[in-house]
Amino acid sequence: MIAAVMVLWLAHPLLDLGGDSVCPAPAEVRDRLAQLSGFNAGETPPGSDQHQAYLSSKDGMVHVELVSSDGRRLAQRTLDRTGSCADLAEAVAVVISTWEAEFNPNVATSVTLPPPAPPPRPSPAAAEVKAVQPPPNRPQRFDVGIGLLASIAGGEVVPGATLAASLSRRSGHLGLAAALSASSTHSQSLGSLTGAAHWTRVALAAGPQYRVSRSASMLDFHAGGVIALLRVEGVGLPSTASDSSAQFGMGAGLRGLWAWNSAAGWIGLDVLVYPGHDQLDVGGLGASGQLPRVEVQIASGLSLGRFP
Repeated sequence: MIAAVMVLWLAHPLLDLGGDSVCPAPAEVRDRLAQLSGFNAGETPPGSDQHQAYLSSKDGMVHVELVSSDGRRLAQRTLDRTGSCADLAEAVAVVISTWEAEFNPNVATSVTLPPPAPPPRPSPAAAEVKAVQPPPNRPQRFDVGIGLLASIAGGEVVPGATLAASLSRRSGHLGLAAALSASSTHSQSLGSLTGAAHWTRVALAAGPQYRVSRSASMLDFHAGGVIALLRVEGVGLPSTASDSSAQFGMGAGLRGLWAWNSAAGWIGLDVLVYPGHDQLDVGGLGASGQLPRVEVQIASGLSLGRFP
């Protein structure tokens, strides 16, 4: 209570306390004064003026008066009757102790107050709510590169070129990969006619990719579908012709990269498979041949992009 804080260094119970108040009764106030000041009613510190306090009930309130030994009214106060009688007795005792310290400077400062109440515990419903910031968006990894390749089909090796690209999230291993490749001309025998046909293929492969990285080194595993444009033409025949057709297949491979800053050197191996039978026939000569269904590509190149 605020009044109790004001008298932490003040108070002494009066020697004469009376009145017609029932709640609180003068005896209750007298006992509370004794607890606060450490003196008993009837004791007067040396050199102190003996005062008298009167308690009376008035209109549902408690009226307190302090009178000097010569009959002068020193102070008065009216308190609302709220709380229990014990609470009112404590309030009146604090008021009288404050007056005594003010009007009787010889009273020793010996007030003993109860320990302060512990702070209220917060209810579970009042738990602190903290805003959770979403994690920052990490940029995606990507790279685009160009390289030279060796195309191996039907036991023949020819040069070629490739354009490769990949895209993946920075925090994961899965991504997408695509490659456009083209080889120079392969030769194909038709029966007894050696090298009677030349063929070349431009292929686009695309599909999922799985990347394993450690520091600046990365290893990609990829697979997917392949769509190719096949062109075939006759060579050294009395009457030659050419033809183009689409092929569908599948492919798989791996690629190792070594990055520095935004560039990376790489080397890769891919196997392209074209199911079905691609038959070559020479009209009028009765010669025929079969195009190889498997092509192996070994490539090396340089890529630019964002690497881990």
